[in-house]
Amino acid sequence: MPDTQNRKTPFALRALAAFGVTLVLLFVLLLGAYALPGEPVRAHLADSAETIIDEGLYPSYFGFKLFQMDNYTDTLMLIEAASADETDPLTAMMTNTAYNVDNFETLGEDLAAYLEARDAGINAAEAGLEPFSYARYWHGYLIWLRPLLCLMPYSGVRVVQYVVLAALFAAVLVLLRRRCGLRAAVWFAVSQLLVTVFWVPHQIQYFTCFAVAYAGCAWVLAKPRRSDVLCLGLVVLGTVTAFCDLLVTPILTLGLPLACWLLEPQQRLRAGGAQCALAFGGCLSWGVGYGACWAFKWVLAGLVTGQSVIADALHQIGVRTAADTWHGMELTWSNIIQFVYSTLQDHGLFWPLVVLAVAAVAVFALSVRSRAALVRAAPLALAAVLPLVWFVVLRTHSIQHGWFTWRALGLTLFAGMAFLYHACDLRVALGRLKRKKERI
Repeated sequence: MPDTQNRKTPFALRALAAFGVTLVLLFVLLLGAYALPGEPVRAHLADSAETIIDEGLYPSYFGFKLFQMDNYTDTLMLIEAASADETDPLTAMMTNTAYNVDNFETLGEDLAAYLEARDAGINAAEAGLEPFSYARYWHGYLIWLRPLLCLMPYSGVRVVQYVVLAALFAAVLVLLRRRCGLRAAVWFAVSQLLVTVFWVPHQIQYFTCFAVAYAGCAWVLAKPRRSDVLCLGLVVLGTVTAFCDLLVTPILTLGLPLACWLLEPQQRLRAGGAQCALAFGGCLSWGVGYGACWAFKWVLAGLVTGQSVIADALHQIGVRTAADTWHGMELTWSNIIQFVYSTLQDHGLFWPLVVLAVAAVAVFALSVRSRAALVRAAPLALAAVLPLVWFVVLRTHSIQHGWFTWRALGLTLFAGMAFLYHACDLRVALGRLKRKKERI
């Protein structure tokens, strides 16, 4: 008789179980967060509203667009945290109600007005605030935001986020050093510093994907993971990302753990075409968890609220992926290319960058160790291009929100440096140039 005890459960069933358990756990945690009393939350938000008003909705460091913060979205999160007890927890959790006046330029003042109205026992509508539903998102960040706001104001939440992300960042560096060597830890540190990770915890919405990605890296590096176990972990990470993120830098939660796994010694020994197939399988696993989690919210929220959540979500997908307008420009590929060219040309950067790009390609071609080395490093190149693929697919969203979506390039820098190290050697280029010179 066959040994049924040693027969492995099909991967599809294990993936379904991982997705189901993760979604149920997150659902229960978020429902619990919505069930918390609202009075202590609103008490701490009074000072938080003043912080938002003083800072403005879009403060930026050094006046540089790519260093711009997003108090706008964080204020929406705070309003949701404040209004979560207006109805029963399940309805509130599915409706995700926020308030504003007639535009979104006074959200700090709107938060203060909402708090004053609730404190006075006045209906928000009587205070001139218009409700709107953000039901297409799960808003899972409230799992930690509402409990924290019961204890501290928005500024305190920022401090907690700094402590948590610093601890996760340090854990990843230590584990990378231990499992993959000092170079890998340096690549990771440099890549994250270049995308200004030190400002990420300042915003709730920036913090989420980095925290999930770093936690995923720590899990991958804690001990050797088989490829099927990695894929199950990526299903979980995709689910958590869709549940907690507001479409900021989600690709990090796939690419950073995947790149860490590819850098482990046992994976470097197997690197090549087969490893690319495994990496592709990991991407597919993450995508299934990510997409299925979104779909569950749309269906469930529609059933609970009676709203056309699915129609709204599909419309938003079209807005974020299809050509739209940005500052009066239709976002077709020809217009995008022309805009980039004109911008660089106006600053005198186009031809210098062309020369630099040609030189970089020439140096790369000369310094490739061998065709075999290039093939073995290919999985890392696949990880490095993931943000670029994401930008292309969601081009409208990526351009309109480029001042925060650009941080996804932290993955490109990390995996790209690893790829170049394993595929290239400048000494090879110098040797080839020397031999060519001798033949002349």
